[in-house]
Amino acid sequence: MNSKVPMTPQGYKQLQMQLKKLKNEDRPQNVRDIAEARAHGDLSENAEYHAAKERQSFI
Repeated sequence: MNSKVPMTPQGYKQLQMQLKKLKNEDRPQNVRDIAEARAHGDLSENAEYHAAKERQSFI
């Protein structure tokens, strides 16, 4: 299925900026957060780890 969705040049630029931020800022920060939370020990009771993994699913 190849449906087209009209998009303004401004909307396209905003999406590109959002993708760049996700790739270059948010995702690397989330990786650091997960690594730090894993260093705290027991993952089954680690709220920081679960919160970071949940953020990762949104990213």
